[in-house]
Amino acid sequence: MAIIKTKFNRGVEGATNIVDAGTEGTRVALGTTAQRGSTQGQIRFNSTTGLAEYYTGTQFKTIDAPPVITSLDVTEVDSQAGGNQTIVITGSGFISGATVTFVGSSGTNFNASTVTIDSATQISAVAPKSSFLNAQEPYGVKVENSSGLSAILASQINVDTAPSWSTASGTLATINDDATGTHATVSATDADGDTVSYSFQSGDLGGMAVNSSTGAITGDPTNVSNSTTRTFTLRATAGSKNTDRSFNIVVNPKPDGSSRVAAIVVSKTQNALTQLFAGEGTSNNHSTYNSPVIRWFKTTNTADETYLFPTLVANDGSNTWLMIQKNFVPHAYKSADSDSNTAGGTATDNNSAHELSYGLINSSGGALITTANVLGNAANQSPTLGTYHARVGAKSFGDSTFTSVMMYSRGGQANILNNGGNYNFDPITKLHLGQNPANNLYENNTWYNTDSGSYYMYFNTRMDASDMDFMRNGLTPYNNVQHDRYNAPAEHEGTSWFRDGNNSGHGDYVNINKDNQLDGTSGYGGDAASSAYGQISIWVK
Repeated sequence: MAIIKTKFNRGVEGATNIVDAGTEGTRVALGTTAQRGSTQGQIRFNSTTGLAEYYTGTQFKTIDAPPVITSLDVTEVDSQAGGNQTIVITGSGFISGATVTFVGSSGTNFNASTVTIDSATQISAVAPKSSFLNAQEPYGVKVENSSGLSAILASQINVDTAPSWSTASGTLATINDDATGTHATVSATDADGDTVSYSFQSGDLGGMAVNSSTGAITGDPTNVSNSTTRTFTLRATAGSKNTDRSFNIVVNPKPDGSSRVAAIVVSKTQNALTQLFAGEGTSNNHSTYNSPVIRWFKTTNTADETYLFPTLVANDGSNTWLMIQKNFVPHAYKSADSDSNTAGGTATDNNSAHELSYGLINSSGGALITTANVLGNAANQSPTLGTYHARVGAKSFGDSTFTSVMMYSRGGQANILNNGGNYNFDPITKLHLGQNPANNLYENNTWYNTDSGSYYMYFNTRMDASDMDFMRNGLTPYNNVQHDRYNAPAEHEGTSWFRDGNNSGHGDYVNINKDNQLDGTSGYGGDAASSAYGQISIWVK
């Protein structure tokens, strides 16, 4: 039987219920977007879009399945980092022309700046990191195909900025190794308002620790023998973001005077011994000082000059004393042509370059002074400074910081002159006068009857007999002037510096000797000059 094919004219009114009994499907009209008709209810396949569509009478609507979003490869964006963020979207049903929108939690949305359809199952979307706002987290993602159908995957992207350090890198503090409590506090802020925590990452905190909540660095530092820089890295964490920074803390030995770096710091208004007691945790007349000990001091005088030096500290009677000088000063070292740095120190290196301050520190800055021969009859002209001779410049200290001067005679007798005792005077002023190398500064025929002991003290006295004897700091049993009385070594119980001179021009005691017994180079009678003069130590308290 022949198959009859009937062609329906869709223009025929009243044609209804078209039935296609085949299996291939019923073909509808096909054409481009430009070829669309205008009849309400018409169905066609749009060859431009590749999708079926129908006309509502006012617009064409696409017939399509919506896309599906399953996951994102990025779930956190640092909005402060700068640049762009690429986010790979995985799903299905993605078609050419699709758009990507990031949907804020309160409706603040923005579109991706570029969208690449990698395949029907993958899209690469790019957007500026700064477009993500912390206040709008978590962001969802919307993919909309050209058909107008879309899919949203909500609450996928959080916005978190790395914390920012408020504390600058570098040195946080300089402390002593006996310090306790809080040594320094670091801080950081987070633009998102997240709580910042702190942690140690690497380096050396030297027995200290950082508080995770407050950033306080506390603890008992590990003891050091020299100034030590502890360098370490701390981490600030906010949300899931970290920022590291390097810091250091300088740890010095406890200022107990036991070494150069542990020198006792003394201001121009402080008493050096009081500061020593505080630094060592001791007290006046403490057993620590029953025998002479070497202690370092860093002093500031009334002229705001700073000096660093060691000297001896020792008990006598019921008090602790600080030694200014021991033994005769060799003439070769008069007038500041030597100081505690034998290479020639300055106020900025060994801090000891002032008049007649020597025998204390060697050229490398170490202590040279010893406890030997404090009262002994050592060779007073020995060039071994510090072993037999030592002098601290009296000007190293502030005014009126000491109350008494004590001189040990060569016979071992302690003679004490108290301010407010037999005389009212400032010990440092008197000692400075006696140590001052200026050629025309002296006291003329002046003796001080001691409060303790049987001798008289003199400070840079010009004894104007027929020849002039210029004496610096010393002891004598006599308080009158007689010709050459003071030339005999036996008539002195110790002189720290002296020179005999003629009586011309007020006495040239620098270059001219009237009697060679006082020039420090020859003996008197059966005594050698090296043992006849000096043998004295001078102390203050």
